[in-house]
Amino acid sequence: MSPMPGGSSSGNEPIDSGGGGDVSQARRDAQQRASAAAGQLCRKAAGGYFHAIAILPGVRRDAVCAVLALCGMVREALAAPGREAMVRDRIEAIYAGALQLPLVTFRSPQQHALHAFELAARRFEIPKRDVLDFADACEADLRTARHATWASLERHCRGIGGSVARMLGCVLGMAHSDAAEHAAAMGAAMRLTNILHQLRADLSRGRIYLPLEDLARFGYTQRQLHNGVVNDRFRELMRIQIERARLLYRQAAEGICWLAGDRSRLAVSIVAVMHAGILEAVERAGYDVFKGQVRLDLSQLAMGLGRALRLARRTPDEPIPHRYFNP
Repeated sequence: MSPMPGGSSSGNEPIDSGGGGDVSQARRDAQQRASAAAGQLCRKAAGGYFHAIAILPGVRRDAVCAVLALCGMVREALAAPGREAMVRDRIEAIYAGALQLPLVTFRSPQQHALHAFELAARRFEIPKRDVLDFADACEADLRTARHATWASLERHCRGIGGSVARMLGCVLGMAHSDAAEHAAAMGAAMRLTNILHQLRADLSRGRIYLPLEDLARFGYTQRQLHNGVVNDRFRELMRIQIERARLLYRQAAEGICWLAGDRSRLAVSIVAVMHAGILEAVERAGYDVFKGQVRLDLSQLAMGLGRALRLARRTPDEPIPHRYFNP
């Protein structure tokens, strides 16, 4: 697969009408193919959370898929050395209306998805700055094998997860001036949650995301981390990180009521509650994230759906129940 592909014709004129066919129909065909391709790429990236995306109205669902597909392509492209300028050129071209793609019939799924994002960015006014911030954070992640402090790790989480969440917030409809900050907190919380339950996979790639200052504070060594040692020091180290993640989830949840549309609020509530539930699963496993993938059990799934429904219906003057983002 060729990440972030380009081509020869303008993405703004995706016309291949087969020799004189209706231009409007050709555009609709291009949009349909773009949405389908972005949906397939998004399904792979979103995994078990695709069901939450699926409840959104069609136009918003397609745009969410386009955003997630683009972010996946950006990360994949940047993983190959020397592609930084190419990625930025593609982003600039999208926002300048100068994206060069082959005729519709000859586009790859990734090229269709680029066109899908171009349409979504225009319709929902997704800021170019958020896309560039995400690319910057991905580049920084590739250069950074260790994080010395919590402040450094939080910047990483907000750069990777927060940038994506702000883009998605534009699609879902943010009806308050602080909504973007709440969205960024959601993205950061989800990124931190992924870090905590994927420690083993990150270690295999030479990455230690847990702040080195916290390892030193609790007397837990990098060698112990690489060896998968689970002791009282490690449990306390993990407990502090989980508290930080839950604080971010609570900050994020305060802004769900400012999303436009019942289905937008419900989709985000489902993702927030279910992803936060991974933290409870880590605790139930005794913080041992080295044995295998931590999963939600059936009782958590049932409880989570109920909590998500109530959270989606919450009004701005109602408090968030303390138990929602605590064990």
